[in-house]
Amino acid sequence: MIGIIVTGHGNFATGITSALETIMGKQEQYINVDFPREDTATELKKNIAKAIDKLKSCDNIIVFADLLSGSPFNTAIMKAMEDERIKVIYGVNLGMLVEAVMNRNKGIDFNEIVKNAVETGKSQVGLFDARNIAKSEPKNDNEL
Repeated sequence: MIGIIVTGHGNFATGITSALETIMGKQEQYINVDFPREDTATELKKNIAKAIDKLKSCDNIIVFADLLSGSPFNTAIMKAMEDERIKVIYGVNLGMLVEAVMNRNKGIDFNEIVKNAVETGKSQVGLFDARNIAKSEPKNDNEL
Protein backbone atom coordinates (compact mmCIF):
# COMPACT_ATOMS: atom_id res chain seq x y z
CA MET A 1 0.00 0.00 0.00
CA ILE A 2 1.08 3.56 -0.65
CA GLY A 3 0.75 5.96 2.25
CA ILE A 4 -0.18 9.60 1.80
CA ILE A 5 0.70 12.50 4.07
CA VAL A 6 -0.60 16.01 3.43
CA THR A 7 1.04 18.90 5.24
CA GLY A 8 0.97 22.66 5.13
CA HIS A 9 0.86 25.92 6.99
CA GLY A 10 -1.95 26.65 9.41
CA ASN A 11 -4.83 24.23 8.95
CA PHE A 12 -4.19 23.75 5.24
CA ALA A 13 -3.82 19.97 5.57
CA THR A 14 -7.05 19.61 7.52
CA GLY A 15 -8.91 21.83 5.06
CA ILE A 16 -7.81 20.09 1.87
CA THR A 17 -8.39 16.72 3.55
CA SER A 18 -11.95 17.78 4.39
CA ALA A 19 -12.53 18.64 0.73
CA LEU A 20 -11.00 15.33 -0.41
CA GLU A 21 -13.17 13.34 2.00
CA THR A 22 -16.27 15.19 0.81
CA ILE A 23 -15.52 13.95 -2.70
CA MET A 24 -14.02 10.50 -2.00
CA GLY A 25 -14.84 9.56 1.58
CA LYS A 26 -12.42 8.75 4.39
CA GLN A 27 -9.15 7.25 3.15
CA GLU A 28 -6.95 4.55 4.65
CA GLN A 29 -3.21 5.09 5.08
CA TYR A 30 -3.78 8.84 4.74
CA ILE A 31 -2.63 11.35 7.36
CA ASN A 32 -2.85 15.12 7.42
CA VAL A 33 -0.29 17.12 9.39
CA ASP A 34 -1.11 20.75 10.09
CA PHE A 35 1.49 23.37 11.05
CA PRO A 36 -0.48 25.89 13.13
CA ARG A 37 1.04 29.25 13.89
CA GLU A 38 1.71 28.34 17.52
CA ASP A 39 3.75 25.22 16.65
CA THR A 40 7.52 25.30 16.34
CA ALA A 41 9.58 23.65 13.61
CA THR A 42 10.54 21.03 16.22
CA GLU A 43 6.88 20.17 16.79
CA LEU A 44 6.30 19.95 13.04
CA LYS A 45 9.28 17.60 12.70
CA LYS A 46 7.86 15.38 15.47
CA ASN A 47 4.39 15.38 13.92
CA ILE A 48 5.68 14.42 10.47
CA ALA A 49 7.89 11.72 12.01
CA LYS A 50 4.83 10.32 13.85
CA ALA A 51 2.85 10.30 10.60
CA ILE A 52 5.63 8.45 8.79
CA ASP A 53 5.86 5.98 11.66
CA LYS A 54 2.10 5.30 11.42
CA LEU A 55 2.68 4.44 7.75
CA LYS A 56 5.65 2.16 8.42
CA SER A 57 3.79 -0.79 6.87
CA CYS A 58 3.47 1.09 3.56
CA ASP A 59 5.83 0.25 0.71
CA ASN A 60 6.00 3.89 -0.32
CA ILE A 61 4.82 7.27 0.97
CA ILE A 62 3.89 10.42 -0.91
CA VAL A 63 4.06 13.64 1.06
CA PHE A 64 2.05 16.50 -0.40
CA ALA A 65 3.25 19.89 0.90
CA ASP A 66 1.52 23.21 0.38
CA LEU A 67 4.49 25.13 -1.04
CA LEU A 68 8.11 24.94 -2.03
CA SER A 69 10.67 25.88 0.64
CA GLY A 70 8.18 26.29 3.49
CA SER A 71 8.76 24.55 6.81
CA PRO A 72 6.41 21.62 6.02
CA PHE A 73 8.19 21.03 2.69
CA ASN A 74 11.66 21.40 4.22
CA THR A 75 10.80 18.98 7.02
CA ALA A 76 9.38 16.44 4.56
CA ILE A 77 12.40 16.53 2.25
CA MET A 78 14.71 15.93 5.20
CA LYS A 79 12.71 12.75 5.92
CA ALA A 80 12.77 11.80 2.22
CA MET A 81 16.57 12.04 2.22
CA GLU A 82 16.62 9.53 5.10
CA ASP A 83 13.96 7.18 3.69
CA GLU A 84 13.94 6.22 0.01
CA ARG A 85 10.27 5.17 0.23
CA ILE A 86 9.25 8.84 0.47
CA LYS A 87 8.64 11.27 -2.39
CA VAL A 88 7.61 14.88 -1.72
CA ILE A 89 5.34 16.86 -4.01
CA TYR A 90 4.93 20.59 -3.35
CA GLY A 91 2.26 23.03 -4.46
CA VAL A 92 -0.53 20.56 -3.78
CA ASN A 93 -3.99 21.37 -5.04
CA LEU A 94 -7.21 19.44 -4.66
CA GLY A 95 -7.22 18.13 -8.23
CA MET A 96 -3.82 16.49 -7.93
CA LEU A 97 -4.64 15.07 -4.52
CA VAL A 98 -7.87 13.50 -5.79
CA GLU A 99 -5.99 12.09 -8.80
CA ALA A 100 -3.30 10.57 -6.58
CA VAL A 101 -5.78 8.99 -4.17
CA MET A 102 -7.86 7.56 -7.04
CA ASN A 103 -4.77 6.11 -8.70
CA ARG A 104 -3.50 4.70 -5.42
CA ASN A 105 -6.87 3.07 -4.76
CA LYS A 106 -6.72 1.52 -8.26
CA GLY A 107 -3.31 0.01 -7.50
CA ILE A 108 -1.38 2.13 -9.99
CA ASP A 109 2.43 2.06 -9.72
CA PHE A 110 3.98 4.45 -7.18
CA ASN A 111 6.14 6.37 -9.66
CA GLU A 112 3.22 6.67 -12.08
CA ILE A 113 1.03 8.09 -9.29
CA VAL A 114 3.68 10.70 -8.49
CA LYS A 115 4.12 11.63 -12.16
CA ASN A 116 0.36 11.84 -12.81
CA ALA A 117 -0.22 13.90 -9.66
CA VAL A 118 2.30 16.53 -10.75
CA GLU A 119 0.88 16.65 -14.29
CA THR A 120 -2.67 16.95 -12.96
CA GLY A 121 -1.64 19.66 -10.52
CA LYS A 122 -0.18 21.73 -13.33
CA SER A 123 -3.25 21.27 -15.50
CA GLN A 124 -5.53 22.40 -12.65
CA VAL A 125 -4.14 25.95 -12.74
CA GLY A 126 -5.52 28.36 -15.29
CA LEU A 127 -7.60 31.43 -15.89
CA PHE A 128 -11.28 31.56 -16.74
CA ASP A 129 -12.06 34.78 -18.58
CA ALA A 130 -15.79 35.25 -19.17
CA ARG A 131 -15.07 38.04 -21.68
CA ASN A 132 -13.50 35.48 -24.04
CA ILE A 133 -16.52 33.20 -23.71
CA ALA A 134 -18.94 36.05 -24.42
CA LYS A 135 -17.08 36.94 -27.67
CA SER A 136 -17.48 33.42 -29.03
CA GLU A 137 -21.22 33.12 -28.32
CA PRO A 138 -23.68 33.75 -31.17
CA LYS A 139 -25.10 37.27 -31.21
CA ASN A 140 -28.58 36.18 -32.35
CA ASP A 141 -30.54 33.08 -33.31
CA ASN A 142 -29.62 33.48 -37.01
CA GLU A 143 -25.94 32.75 -36.24
CA LEU A 144 -26.75 29.29 -34.83
